[in-house]
Amino acid sequence: MYSSLAENLFFSQVISIRKKFSNTELKFLKLFFEKTNIFPVSVILVDKFVFFFVKSGDYFTAKSYLKKLRHIIKSRKLLVIRIETTLIKLIFSFFDDIYIHNVRMNENPKRNIIDVLFLSYKDRAVAVGKEGKYIKTINYLFKNYISLKNPVKKPESIPLELSCSLTSM
Repeated sequence: MYSSLAENLFFSQVISIRKKFSNTELKFLKLFFEKTNIFPVSVILVDKFVFFFVKSGDYFTAKSYLKKLRHIIKSRKLLVIRIETTLIKLIFSFFDDIYIHNVRMNENPKRNIIDVLFLSYKDRAVAVGKEGKYIKTINYLFKNYISLKNPVKKPESIPLELSCSLTSM
């Protein structure tokens, strides 16, 4: 278990999100811009999920167009995520519509597990997603697209993984 200071340092690390676009991602970026008049910072496709990362100032405007975009693209799950600079803010951004009680670090020899704690089964179920697909997708993003700019440990350090758990008050 990490000490409070080490945990605070870890969660306040600056992150970067990959900004290379595939052709399909460019098509989604163009559609998003045409419908919202907001240029996303990044677009990432993972399986059926499409993540549109937007600046904090554009977030609520972009979110208001989400229903319209989902009506146009019914075959994919579209999400608007606030682009954040620190790890902890990004974690909260991925779980925007649910209440997160706490976030803690669990050190493991093979990987660092970030445990996102919820008070209700309903909030945890939303965070995990149907058949665990959402949390698996988030973990895939952390493994392949999101990196720490100035890691506390070396770049070849242990990878990050999120887990969702219930806690009591």
